[in-house]
Amino acid sequence: MKKELNWTKEAFSREVVIIEDGHVVGGMQGRVFTADVVAHLYDVQLRFDVTGFLLHSVAIHDQKAGDRIVGTITFHFGKRAELTLDTGEVYTWKRQNVLMREWHMIREGVTDADDRETINYSLTRSFLADHGDIRVDDNSASASIVVLTGLFIRNYFQRRRRVAAGAIAAGA
Repeated sequence: MKKELNWTKEAFSREVVIIEDGHVVGGMQGRVFTADVVAHLYDVQLRFDVTGFLLHSVAIHDQKAGDRIVGTITFHFGKRAELTLDTGEVYTWKRQNVLMREWHMIREGVTDADDRETINYSLTRSFLADHGDIRVDDNSASASIVVLTGLFIRNYFQRRRRVAAGAIAAGA
């Protein structure tokens, strides 16, 4: 799938909308009272099942395949994350800068020279709503899963940042 997509997240909303050529093709919504997220893109419907206390792990369930686990996300210290699909494919989530205005999903190769950036995300505008672009250069069958996971990870880190800032403000 080689695509140019756009995404929007309104202020104070738990929902991200994914748009292609002016038409909604996907979205992501956080659940109330839990860290779990449901998401869809084209015909792919996923549930991100977040577990753990300080260091979370995430199981990715395919809701159209009987809630079968199709991948896992492992978080590492230093705002790093890794997606491992049930097919054996491994992707690394990498932010380009501290403000998370640009980030990537990189498909791991046999050697570092074989690594390939497959999806590029950017935050193009942020005031009362976040708006951004997604450039997809991935022809694999799992491209939709990877696109949704890249957005999920960014939003996960943003949520953690807001919680930490709230805790610091409450203690001051």
